[in-house]
Amino acid sequence: MKKIYTIALAFAASFIFAGCATQSDYVDASNTQIAVKNKHRMSSSDWVVASEQMGADMLSSFEFTEFLTAYKMDADEMIKTQTAAGKKFSAREKLGIYKPNLYLSEIQNNTAEHIDTKLITNRLREVLFKSGKVRITTAYAGAGQVRDDASHQARNLKYDPAADRSSHVKQRGIKGYDLSLGGAIIKQTARDGRANELSYTFSLTLTDNSTGQGVWTKVIEIKRQHLQGGFGW
Repeated sequence: MKKIYTIALAFAASFIFAGCATQSDYVDASNTQIAVKNKHRMSSSDWVVASEQMGADMLSSFEFTEFLTAYKMDADEMIKTQTAAGKKFSAREKLGIYKPNLYLSEIQNNTAEHIDTKLITNRLREVLFKSGKVRITTAYAGAGQVRDDASHQARNLKYDPAADRSSHVKQRGIKGYDLSLGGAIIKQTARDGRANELSYTFSLTLTDNSTGQGVWTKVIEIKRQHLQGGFGW
């Protein structure tokens, strides 16, 4: 009897320890259905949903398509005129001429949370760049965005005696940006009994910097609800 009791106790202990063991595994970061969602603050899945929806809407919108068509017409006319005047364009120059340069401007965080807005703009930048419809400047960036100073530093190599002169880039070769993308994030909360609601509103506007006019704008709201259990969370 004592032996049976000892075996049962050992089995129970192993079951308890197995249940308390910490488990960690990789999951698909793009799968918003299985992602753990924070009850009171923004979750990583919110960034995925917002960036995918806004990027897809911009690329498929009539307004953005209309702008790209007009931009290409202007590029054709400019190349035609300057070629007739004797100017020659390299393949890389034409690549930049036919695609508008996009500047990632400031995304205002109008919430009480500490939100790194690069989480949404980095995803948007990838979506837009991979579309092949725009080029994105990294030499300039808005507040809170990533700026790569390498383009500016490369123009100072001419002062370095160790640098090969034939590899120097042009002093005034950095391309200005045609478009800028900026916006804001707003948070709202609501509670009714045991029901809690968390809402984030993302608004973005694409601006034609040659005219200062908006090209495209989009507002999406991501709303999540949590029901508090009868004995707490």
